[in-house]
Amino acid sequence: MNHDTIMQYKGGKLDLPAMDIRNYREEYFTPELELESDIFYDLRVRHDIRPHRIVDSTASEMREIREFFEANKDTFYFLFEGNELIGSAMVRRNEIHCLSVARKFHRRGYGAMLTKYCVNSALAKGYACVELRVLNDNAPAISLYQKIGFEIIGEG
Repeated sequence: MNHDTIMQYKGGKLDLPAMDIRNYREEYFTPELELESDIFYDLRVRHDIRPHRIVDSTASEMREIREFFEANKDTFYFLFEGNELIGSAMVRRNEIHCLSVARKFHRRGYGAMLTKYCVNSALAKGYACVELRVLNDNAPAISLYQKIGFEIIGEG
């Protein structure tokens, strides 16, 4: 059973406002896990992805997560307003992963800004297109990506 919608962007560079984007640092580890635990909890429960809250991972899983974050720190982006974490996303090659925005910042354009930043990051590395996967039942995310210019290209 496929749970993912695969989407692709083939346009040019996107316009962005000035934003405070930072690369991953160790001090972002716990806030990132808390953010992902909150934002992805309902989806993880619905699809029985365990642990339901990533902060409930085992010590071994936490080490793996920390190593993964560190290995991808140059393309793991964090959006801040002042010292407050608004959201994050990772770009690996030409793929956007784990884009999340804190609930209190939903519906204020931050998801679009972070997505566009990631698109521009991949395009700047010479990729002709940018892809992402989103759970089929995450209609708000699918709608956001379509407004930016992503098209559904399949399921996976």
